[in-house]
Amino acid sequence: MEPSPSYGQRIERAFVGWGYWICRHRALGILVPMLVTVFFVSWLPEMQVDNSAESFLNKGEPEALRFDRFRAEFGRDDLIVIAVRPEQVFDLAFLEKLRRLHTALDGEVPYLEEITSLVNARSTRGEADTLIVEDLMEDWPETEADLAALRDRVLSNPLYRNTLVSADGTLTTLSLEPFTYSTHPAGGRTGADTDATGGFDDERAGFDDDDSRDAGPDTPTYLTSPELAEVGAAVDAVVARFQADDFEIFVAGAPTLTTTINDYMIRDLSVYMGLAFVVIGILLYVLFRRLLGVLIPMLVVFLSLLTTLGVMVVLGMPASAAAQILPIFLLAVGICDAVHLLVIVYQRLADGAEREDAIAFALGHSGLAIVMTSLTTAAGMLSFAGAELAPVAALGLITPIGIGLALLYTLTLLPALLASVPLVARSRRAGRRTSDLLGETLARIGDAAARHPGPVLAATAFIAVVALVGATQVRFSHNGMTWFPEGEPLPRASALIDHELRGSITLEAVVDTGRPNGLHEPDVLRRIEDAMRRVERIEQPPVFVGKATSITDIVKETHQALNENRADHYKLPDDRQLIAQELLLFEQSGSDDLESIVDSTFQRARVSFRIPWEDALLYPALIAEIQQELRAAFDDRAGDEIELRFEMTGLLVVLAEVFDALLTSMIRSYVLAFVLITPMMILLLGSLSRGLLSMIPNLLPVAVTLGVMGFLDMPLDVSTIMIGAIVIGIAVDDTIHFMHKFQRYYEETGDSSEAIRSTLRTTGAALLFTTLVLSGGFYIISFGTLVNIHNFGVLTALATISAFLADLLVSPALLAVATRKRATAGTPPAP
Repeated sequence: MEPSPSYGQRIERAFVGWGYWICRHRALGILVPMLVTVFFVSWLPEMQVDNSAESFLNKGEPEALRFDRFRAEFGRDDLIVIAVRPEQVFDLAFLEKLRRLHTALDGEVPYLEEITSLVNARSTRGEADTLIVEDLMEDWPETEADLAALRDRVLSNPLYRNTLVSADGTLTTLSLEPFTYSTHPAGGRTGADTDATGGFDDERAGFDDDDSRDAGPDTPTYLTSPELAEVGAAVDAVVARFQADDFEIFVAGAPTLTTTINDYMIRDLSVYMGLAFVVIGILLYVLFRRLLGVLIPMLVVFLSLLTTLGVMVVLGMPASAAAQILPIFLLAVGICDAVHLLVIVYQRLADGAEREDAIAFALGHSGLAIVMTSLTTAAGMLSFAGAELAPVAALGLITPIGIGLALLYTLTLLPALLASVPLVARSRRAGRRTSDLLGETLARIGDAAARHPGPVLAATAFIAVVALVGATQVRFSHNGMTWFPEGEPLPRASALIDHELRGSITLEAVVDTGRPNGLHEPDVLRRIEDAMRRVERIEQPPVFVGKATSITDIVKETHQALNENRADHYKLPDDRQLIAQELLLFEQSGSDDLESIVDSTFQRARVSFRIPWEDALLYPALIAEIQQELRAAFDDRAGDEIELRFEMTGLLVVLAEVFDALLTSMIRSYVLAFVLITPMMILLLGSLSRGLLSMIPNLLPVAVTLGVMGFLDMPLDVSTIMIGAIVIGIAVDDTIHFMHKFQRYYEETGDSSEAIRSTLRTTGAALLFTTLVLSGGFYIISFGTLVNIHNFGVLTALATISAFLADLLVSPALLAVATRKRATAGTPPAP
């Protein structure tokens, strides 16, 4: 009576049975994956690229909901800032050209809600008992005297200084506010029913009625990436026409950063995807020396990649700087899966097997290992699905889906194609010499490590300690301005505006009085004014608060205008009724500026703080000090009738909170990857001790990579934070093949040295090839223009090579020590 098959044998037989079935039903094996691919590819035209600041937020999180409410109530907080540096701002010829630039931008840039410059800046003045709110240059200057009066008027107005013009009068700006919401029908809008404010017709009609911008379940989507790209392209086109030596133009702001990163990303992706296909194609041809050995795996992986990208669109995931690594990653991982099958197929054909038998045997031989390596790699990436950063979380979800699709296509489409095309059997003698020489060389290296485990493990421990010292020096960073190559004008423009105008972006605070018309109270306005002055004194180099603006500025300028424009009346009135009356007059003057500063009931007010563009990790401390000063100014005092509450919001505030959790997110993801993968290794190897032991060479590349980052001052950012989990998932693939074969040979011989030599003779070449594919694919990413993606490519390639060396040297040394202890204790080889 034959003994019942083991669990492993039953799995192997199941894969063999699947191999014969798919060969007999090869048409179905080709048709179904093709139909799936066609369906998802049909969604690809709708794919969007989104690297905007709000794309980093997970929808539904409290910070994101708070930000949504802010935008619904007050509009955008991120502007496109265009700075112009002439020989002299207050010059008739320059001002005329500035007006033409203003007009061109206003007429040619789509999705533009508002543009503000010296040409149309708000000018508030009084004539007798009439309040007049008009454009600053309503009456165009014609003489030198007019210019002198304009200069004095602009530089003496605190609202203009460091906003529309630099303090020394050598630089002026144009601020462009794009629509808050999309005009696309999917976003609840169409171009036909939007007005100049970017909303529905009469969206703000009846400003004294209920606030029509309150967020609700039908709130439309934000301005889309394609729409924002149109804005950026139009701005660039206009700026290019006006750029001159005596009319130097600089463009900055968060929307500009988003569109610039998107442009670089799309350009780079097309370049290094082509390079990846070429490099991997060459490696496949070197390995198989057959054209079909190149075309079939490349086709299978390419189709699975297209399907994955289509799934991204269906799930509403935009492409991002983080997702830029997805195509190369899936290409490399998918090719490695296909290679493990093809190698066995061609070996069996060379030994004289029939085509169907060769395919079925290959699936039985490598099917389980391919499934397990796919699961461990997917588990490594799945650890990021709960990350606070939305692009990282999306990558943590879509990558396992892509790995799963690559696995399914490898187990269905690949054998079906192999069964459908002529496969030429070649003698193994032609390629045996090179393969045997490579295998024997690797076997000797591994054997040397096994015979001298002490020095190998001592060197490993030393490298690990040095790496951990370097890892402690790793710094966290998120500053898109540092990603660009030398010569990119955006970082220079941003730095210039930050220096000359004391900031190019804003932090926002929303002050709530708790009652309608609470903002009419003199004490409330004084406390807001006190808070603004306190915050303007904050300095935390290199970050600082350059300027604060709020409703108090409108109240003061209106009060001055209604008191014969006298400078000594640029202050807050002491009478509640007078404040209410003056604000009513301002509303009735035709200006809509209050709409973006207060809510319709005058209960809530927006306070904006201008700051420079710096590393997002610097903002939490700045925000904390701002909050401290606001609390000091708003704390209830004796006699205060109204309790003031506030909340910080806006893009930078929300991002600062998210990036502040970067370290926690990384540690949690790495631990989760370890927790998910370790049980799989124990289950596959059938041994607790070997499962745990196998994780040492898998963790070493992570430590080495973090150490290199620390010593070379490479920051841990939204791209490089994923390296650890990726490396753990990939390194385990080699370890699975190594440990699985070692266990088989060790059970047969009981000699660990012979088992290590046999393992490397038979699988060493395949491990080296997959390492070359993975490291080559990742290194190609380093040819990208963006520095963060370059760093990711270099570091991941380094980690992949480190993982191979760990399996070649560290694993044999560890196994030699472990088995030697078992032999000394008299324990027989594990069954």
